[in-house]
Amino acid sequence: MFFQLNKKGYLGPIGDDLPSLIPLMFALVIFFSSFYMTVNTYNDRTIDFENDIAVVQISASLRGTGFVSSLTEFEKSCNALNIRQPFFSAGLTELDKEINIFDLDSEYIPDGGNLFKCSNTNETLTQEKAFSLNSKVVSRIYPLVMEKNFTDGRGNEKSIVIPVKLIVVAWKE
Repeated sequence: MFFQLNKKGYLGPIGDDLPSLIPLMFALVIFFSSFYMTVNTYNDRTIDFENDIAVVQISASLRGTGFVSSLTEFEKSCNALNIRQPFFSAGLTELDKEINIFDLDSEYIPDGGNLFKCSNTNETLTQEKAFSLNSKVVSRIYPLVMEKNFTDGRGNEKSIVIPVKLIVVAWKE
């Protein structure tokens, strides 16, 4: 058997293929890097889309027919919600009131000792949470009408319908 061991330039079966393996390995690294980046982008978009869907479900449940007759009806709609993530705070505010989403409890319409408020957490949204890198904040505003009862000067019980805003703010940490 004749071997070519003494010939210059012969590197063996793997050595001869080495120059063609380098571009192949480089192509595989680029392929898997772009695949990994695509999967991460898809997952981020899916999380954002799920948050948007959750906000729409919350607001659809709280809006109902667009007419809020009392705090008990609003609380009934709130108790029907079964959403754990994302955290949310929703409530009714006056139509002409400017909104500060970092102090929503002071924005909501009071009814006796209670507020027209619905939330799945005791935590409040702070600026630190909202502006952190991993945080996702979604807010929506919907017009509604609310029946408000009052007593006139003669002692008669009357009601009027006033326009209000439903504010839904959801965040994920």
